[in-house]
Amino acid sequence: MMGDKLGSDRKSVMVIEASDHSVQSLAPPNTLQRFEGIAFSPSGNTLAVATSDTNTIFLYRRKPNGPFEEAPSSSINGPASSLNYPHDLTFSLFADSELLAVANRTGSICIYQRNETTGVYRAEPVFEIRGRKAKLDFSDGVAFVRPNDEYLAACNLSASRITFYRRTAGLAVGFTLEPEFELKHRSICSPDGLAFSQCGTWLAIANHGTHTVSVYQRQSRGPEYGPEPVTIIRDDSGLRYPHSVAFTPKTNHLAVTNAGANYFSVYRPEHDWSYTTRWSQSPVLRQTVGPNSIFQQVNARNKMEGGPKGIAVHQNKLAVCSPQHGIKIYSFVE
Repeated sequence: MMGDKLGSDRKSVMVIEASDHSVQSLAPPNTLQRFEGIAFSPSGNTLAVATSDTNTIFLYRRKPNGPFEEAPSSSINGPASSLNYPHDLTFSLFADSELLAVANRTGSICIYQRNETTGVYRAEPVFEIRGRKAKLDFSDGVAFVRPNDEYLAACNLSASRITFYRRTAGLAVGFTLEPEFELKHRSICSPDGLAFSQCGTWLAIANHGTHTVSVYQRQSRGPEYGPEPVTIIRDDSGLRYPHSVAFTPKTNHLAVTNAGANYFSVYRPEHDWSYTTRWSQSPVLRQTVGPNSIFQQVNARNKMEGGPKGIAVHQNKLAVCSPQHGIKIYSFVE
């Protein structure tokens, strides 16, 4: 079975391979784990997932033949980890190592570094962005600004803005503790997730408060995006509490998870007569994530829950996570 292809132009429609044999499912270690955010490492060989209620990051390792191991290979947790309701996470390269930045909803970003000898992430963060000047409050989303990862951006759900922190020069991991740039616009409302295209030109924001997605264009080599969005996806009634967003690497299709619906949606980039890039108002694909009976049972109690939460893309793999279904990894063609 493939996702419901809703577009008429077959060449511009991303195709999800969603048959039973092509989708890998990874269950949480136990029923206490609520998967909220997910990310692929730069190599694609590690998949990290944030579990908010138990203040833990689980890391899954890819097998030599392709699929991921069914159980986590390691985890980050405990008092030394400084995790406090981790909601989203993102990877970056740093010299000969990897960094993992985790957004805590309580108002901080913890940055962890992989030990290259053991291949395991250290339990203690090597740097933290926190404090009054950081302007982090309900920081639900975090992402490195591609393609050079010189900035780290985070959602401030309470203030409805996106804050950007510059990586400092030197051999040690460090970032500015005050935002170098803040993106504010009336279209940004309770932002729950954000993503940058691989080229760094585009920034997409999931607006949980208005059931919309805003897309902004970069204005310089620095972190300035906007000031106006090039697209606001708001005519799709199927957007229900959008939670996370991700661009595909080749064509910049935009995938959006809906926490209040049992599917994720995909929107295609379009070019008008002036060669301006915008994104379709209607999805070209909707992919159901789990049994509708499970979704309805949760959604009947809370209209903001039951659907997929985090989303991540690496090459031709798309992973989503949710408290109800754990992790699902799809293959796609664009």
